[in-house]
Amino acid sequence: MASFVCYRFQCPRYPDCALAAGKGCCIERDPDQQEVPEGACTKEKEYPYFRPAPPNPVHAWMRRK
Repeated sequence: MASFVCYRFQCPRYPDCALAAGKGCCIERDPDQQEVPEGACTKEKEYPYFRPAPPNPVHAWMRRK
């Protein structure tokens, strides 16, 4: 069974979601993972794919910029 990942950098919940996959400077996509479909996880739909992730100090630093 394939697992979902998300590369939607424009999503305001992206850095805090456990499905966020673009965490490095070189993104290699795993063929066994499915990407969250475009428009499937939005504010209007109440972010159905959102999974809270543990706090990440790097993401907190990026938000301060």
